[in-house]
Amino acid sequence: MTVLFWLLSRLPLRVLQALGGMFGWLGAQVPGRYSRLLRDNLQRALPQATPAIRNAAARSAGRMMFEMPYFWMRSDPLAGLRIDSGNLFTTMDASLAQGRGLILLTPHLGCFEVLPPIIATRHPLVAMYKPPHKPALRDWIERMRTRPNVTMAPAEARGVRMVVKQLKRGGVAGILPDQTPTGGEGAWAPFFGRPAYTMTLVHKLHQLTGAPIVLICAERLAHGEGYRVHTMPVPTPLPDDPSAANTVLNATLEQMVRQLPTQYLWGYNRYKHPDGAPPPPATESTAGTAA
Repeated sequence: MTVLFWLLSRLPLRVLQALGGMFGWLGAQVPGRYSRLLRDNLQRALPQATPAIRNAAARSAGRMMFEMPYFWMRSDPLAGLRIDSGNLFTTMDASLAQGRGLILLTPHLGCFEVLPPIIATRHPLVAMYKPPHKPALRDWIERMRTRPNVTMAPAEARGVRMVVKQLKRGGVAGILPDQTPTGGEGAWAPFFGRPAYTMTLVHKLHQLTGAPIVLICAERLAHGEGYRVHTMPVPTPLPDDPSAANTVLNATLEQMVRQLPTQYLWGYNRYKHPDGAPPPPATESTAGTAA
């Protein structure tokens, strides 16, 4: 796999995105679980979505996958790219000035792989990731994504300790907020009108450290030209109740997704009911509908 990723990483970003867009579109045309999730999640979240929007989202998902070799294997993946950081560093500096660290939430929106190297140009980052079950694959992913000023923290007890330590010393921690946690590690909260089992880790970290929380994403520009970073502070302090806190987090994420609906990973099973989690609350949109 290393050889394949290395070979792909030698291609220009625009070529990788073109290939990804083609495979992403083709994957969405094949009947099956992924194409169903893509269609149903997008249509239920945004009923006005057209087939053109759905196809654009499918191409975006493919581009997201094909960008990985570029950012994992290149020593300087930002070289030659147009990066519009917007107010990212202004927002980060103001948040860090409070002295309680900073929690950056990087959802499956746009290209999240470009964000660690961008942040690392100014601040050391501890980024949490969900490790695969196979130890060899886990070690490989951690090695590929670690770079100067970027430390990977697995989403387990050891990784949580790394993140807490980073925040308590006033540093920056990055978390994917829209991955479904295992049972017992989340709380139900609405996301586009449907209950989504959402991690409580962000809420716990915020309560423990008082760190401000900012959502960020990197919008993918056309023709492989580069990326534009968007930021959206989460209203804090979060409520004490985990479900209420997750409602605030998901509502803020919704606002960001609505700005770039074709670049969200709608094919991810965001609404699954993990083993060990309590039943989701009934709502008008879920009553009588299978989870």
